[in-house]
Parts: sequence; C-alpha cells; structure tokens
Amino acid sequence: MKSLKTDRGTDQKPFYARAKVACAHFQIARSTLWQWTKSRHGFPQPLKAGQKVTLFDINAIDAFLKAQASK
Repeated sequence: MKSLKTDRGTDQKPFYARAKVACAHFQIARSTLWQWTKSRHGFPQPLKAGQKVTLFDINAIDAFLKAQASK
C-alpha cells in the first residue's frame, strides 16, 4: 500500500472504507461523493476491490479537502 505524504511531512497510511462509511465520516450524501470523484481535479479516486466493492481512502480525501480549504 502507498503512504500519503501530508503537509506536516509525516507519512499517513491509507484508511479504506466503502462509500457509506466515507459519506458518514464527511457528513455528505453518496451522490456528493460520486460527484466529487468525477468533477474535482486531483480528487483521490476510489479503488475497485471487487465487482461490487469500491473503496475510498478516507485519509487521502481528508488531506485533499484540507488542501482545498487552505487555498
């Protein structure tokens, strides 16, 4: 697995979760999460873990959102 380099210079391991858990974590709708994957340039893309299993890296999304907020 890849490590995510954060703005603090520390490595952060990926934390993969399904869409439902990711949405609950960020308090957004599933449609919002999928829209972000399609429309936001540089947004961390989900992993296809199986035919019906898609995983999102919570730590990578969190880092992306923090970087966008600081712009």
